[in-house]
Amino acid sequence: MTQVGNGEGIHVDLRPLIGLLNGVSEPVIERLASDAVRKHRDLVERAETLFNDLPDDVKMGRQAAGEDHLAYLKATIDMHAQMSALTTLLKILGRTPSV
Repeated sequence: MTQVGNGEGIHVDLRPLIGLLNGVSEPVIERLASDAVRKHRDLVERAETLFNDLPDDVKMGRQAAGEDHLAYLKATIDMHAQMSALTTLLKILGRTPSV
């Protein structure tokens, strides 16, 4: 998928995961996907907590970023990077496991 506007419509698969997991049994992939879902939930919670702890002026972009804002941005980047791996695992598995 190609980029549209501000990145909307971009489709990301982590091709190294596809190759790495080629031929791996479904139960193993399901375990990896389940662990990735749990990790993603933890990362989302961390990013939300850091965002909620930011001063309102920082949340609204009226104040320059400090260390607390940088921590939030890093946590959000980690969350989205891990989401790419999770999405690829779910596509390989073909379903969302019960977690």
